[in-house]
Amino acid sequence: MDEHDFVVYHKGDDPALRKAATQAQNTFKHFWYQVATDFNRIIPALEFACVKAPFSDDFSDSDSPVEHMWIGEIDFDGVQIHGTLLNIPNQLVYVQEGDTIRLPLLQLSDWLCVLDDQAYGGYSVQVLRSRMNAQERQRHDAAWGFNFPPPDSVLLPERSTEFEQVCQNLLVEQIAEDSATITQTYEAGRTLLHLMSLYGRASSVRVLLNAGALPTAKCDRGWTPLDYASSLGWDDVISELQPVA
Repeated sequence: MDEHDFVVYHKGDDPALRKAATQAQNTFKHFWYQVATDFNRIIPALEFACVKAPFSDDFSDSDSPVEHMWIGEIDFDGVQIHGTLLNIPNQLVYVQEGDTIRLPLLQLSDWLCVLDDQAYGGYSVQVLRSRMNAQERQRHDAAWGFNFPPPDSVLLPERSTEFEQVCQNLLVEQIAEDSATITQTYEAGRTLLHLMSLYGRASSVRVLLNAGALPTAKCDRGWTPLDYASSLGWDDVISELQPVA
C-alpha cells in the first residue's frame, strides 16, 4: 500500500478542514476547466486529476466511521460529479475500490490536479501538510511524487488562452464544413453550446452564437446553455449568453 491508499481520520468539526472543503467547492470550476480541456487533447496534459469526498455506511449514525477518499475519471454534468473510487476503504462496506460514484458538488471535500509535476488545489492536503514536521512533509511529498507549494498556500491552475484559440479556430472550421455542428446533440440532449458553456469556454460560445446556435435550446434536463454557465459561475460565458438569452 502506498501513500495514496492511506485514509486520514480527523474530527468532523475540524474548522480548518471544513474551511478547506468550502474553498474546494468554491474553486471547483478551475479544476473542472482543466479536466474538460483534456477532453479535447490528443495527449492529456493532466498527470493527476481527482476529487475527494466523505463516505460512510450510515451518515445518519454519528458513530458510523467517515472516510474521505479520492475519486478519479471525473466528469461533471452541472449538478453531479461522476467518477470512480480510487481508494480501498478501511472500514466501510457499502463502497469498494472501482465503484462508480455520483455526488453533488456540495459534498466535495477537495480536488487536486497536477500539471508539469506541480500540484494545484489540494486544500485539505495543505491543511494536513501544515501539521507535519519538515521530515514528515518530505516523506509525504515524495510518496505523492509531485511538487507542492508551501503548506500555507494553494495554487490554482491558469486557463490556457492559446489552447482556447486553437479550439476556437477548429470550431470555426468544423462549422464551415458542416453547419449541422451547431444543432447536433450529444449525451443528455446537450448541444455544443451547452457543453462549451459548462466548460467555461467563452470564445467558443461566441463562435457558436455567431454561427446561429440557439441560446434557448434545452437539453433533456430542461437546461439552457445559460443554466450550465451559471452552475459554475462562468461570468465571461454568462455575459456572452445573457444579451441573447
